Amino acid sequence: MGAKQSFVVGVLAGCGFFVLAFLRFVQTTLWDKWFATPDYFHESVPFALLFWFVLLSIGLIAGGIVWLTKTSWQELGWKRKGLLKSIGLGLLGFIALYINVVVWAMLAGNSRPPEMVAPDLGGLLFVAFFAFGLAAWVEENLYRGYLQPLLAEKMDIRIAIMVQAIIFSAAHLGYSRHLLDFGSLFVAGAILGWLRGRGASLVSPFIAHGVFWMMGAFMVITP
Repeated sequence: MGAKQSFVVGVLAGCGFFVLAFLRFVQTTLWDKWFATPDYFHESVPFALLFWFVLLSIGLIAGGIVWLTKTSWQELGWKRKGLLKSIGLGLLGFIALYINVVVWAMLAGNSRPPEMVAPDLGGLLFVAFFAFGLAAWVEENLYRGYLQPLLAEKMDIRIAIMVQAIIFSAAHLGYSRHLLDFGSLFVAGAILGWLRGRGASLVSPFIAHGVFWMMGAFMVITP
């Protein structure tokens, strides 16, 4: 990749991250408004489908990365080789992400265990769709699939993992409101980046990220 091409790709990537951060801020503001109503599930489904899935899962990933930058799905890390191992690493990554949240919650002074709930089928399906089709899909393709290998071409893989973790946590501005939240997100980004860097597959961080988000269907965290 030439210097001019690298500059163009870098600019496009930077624009993509700013767009994601801005859309996340808008989404979070509107999401709070939607959840303020009693019938949040039926109202949240079209919101998630139209806002997140169309704009981000399809527009930003398929259009902004795969089509615009000419990056193949295999280059992003979607590989069949070693699939079972990648899934196993993903489940281990989920445990690491869960421990990370518990540790940061304790640092914030919240030692109360979350209340476990049994979600209805509709709520469970919605959380699964959001976890794997939106949150994990968009962020893993963008940060661990596209950004991290791009950084690894210019620096040591360990530094690349740390840099993308910093950008990953910073992009949650508007979604996270406390300093400790960004610390937790940084460590989470480093864990997911390690999974991507170790196995050269995006399946592991995708599984870890998605299963972690699924926990939201079963837990209620009280301050």
